[in-house]
Amino acid sequence: MNVSKSINDSGRTAPFTARLLEGPQDPLFAAAGSEKNVFISRTFLAGIEKHILGPGERLMPVGVFDGAGQPVAIFPFVRRKHLGLSIIEAVDFGITDYFAPACLSGNELTSEETAQVWRAAVKAVPGVHAVAFKKMPRRLHGRAHALTHARFVKPMGTNATTIFLRDADGQSTGTMDLASIARKLKKTAKVLQKLGSLTFEEARDRADADDWLDKLVCFRTARFEQLARYDALLDPHVVAFYRDLAHEDRAHENANHEDPVARVFALRCGEEIVAVTYGFAFGGIFTLIAPTITPKPEFQTGSPGLVAMFKTLEWCQKKEFDVFDLSVGSLSYKSRFDADSIELFECQQALTPLGLPIVLEGWLRRRIRHLAVTHPGLRTSLERLRRRHDVKTRESSSDE
Repeated sequence: MNVSKSINDSGRTAPFTARLLEGPQDPLFAAAGSEKNVFISRTFLAGIEKHILGPGERLMPVGVFDGAGQPVAIFPFVRRKHLGLSIIEAVDFGITDYFAPACLSGNELTSEETAQVWRAAVKAVPGVHAVAFKKMPRRLHGRAHALTHARFVKPMGTNATTIFLRDADGQSTGTMDLASIARKLKKTAKVLQKLGSLTFEEARDRADADDWLDKLVCFRTARFEQLARYDALLDPHVVAFYRDLAHEDRAHENANHEDPVARVFALRCGEEIVAVTYGFAFGGIFTLIAPTITPKPEFQTGSPGLVAMFKTLEWCQKKEFDVFDLSVGSLSYKSRFDADSIELFECQQALTPLGLPIVLEGWLRRRIRHLAVTHPGLRTSLERLRRRHDVKTRESSSDE
């Protein structure tokens, strides 16, 4: 194939080409390690393949290259059926916090280059009618990615919450330092301490991780059933996925930024576990995945979840992490932290006329989210509908 080579202002040669990668084991993923993005790491995607993909669903990561054959980007796609149509989506399944495809070129892509790279990426997957993604920040933890300057995305109407602990030079930002955490802990833990002495521990081995993860699932199951809301941890496949990641070898301390390391913490009041926190520690970033508290009302008045959160943040400061990511959503407890709110974007594009229903569905979802904000009483009903939809989608995939 003849490729014309023109040099643009950033030094890249054009046009861009793309190919399907050989799954998470493809050597190109080694180049993505510096991205510090756990959600495009080899181990995370291998876990998706092992535990999450249903029948008829296939992981289809795409690599994009410039005219000189140099890698430019990686897009973590999955091919699946939705609304009876074969489409590609960003890997999500309700357990991926962000879509931030790796930018491997060394320089930020311009908006024109971004459009060219995107067109090449979606054309690499044959036989699909639409492409969709959501939860895309313009920058992930301050770092540009392959779609940072995309013009075709739309605001989701939701944000993520991020605490930047250190700057690019590794210097403290002064945000939520150890002294301020200690002050907040002293104030927050007063009520809970009256019920017993507080102990905060990290899981030391697989046995601890398994026991505390079981406790976490038990707590969250009771809580979300009470709220009539959907939670990914009600799915045993998701639990198995998180359990595998909690079994990663902690001795390596994620030195090569390739494998996600799941950390599990427990907060005890006396001998009773009253809160469990699960998160990813990867490349200097701690991402909060699943915090939970005991359903026992006598402990809930002491805000064990908030105490555990501050304890986890204190652990991150002592380990000199750069970022503490409170993830997607605007739950009220997040206002207690000196954090930045990051706007998230989404995209639904029809690749053939048959893909137009995917675009319409995306528009309807944005309208529903807006109504949920302006009419809070609708939220519970919408959560019930979402839960039924997710169950039916999984059953439909299994039938195919």
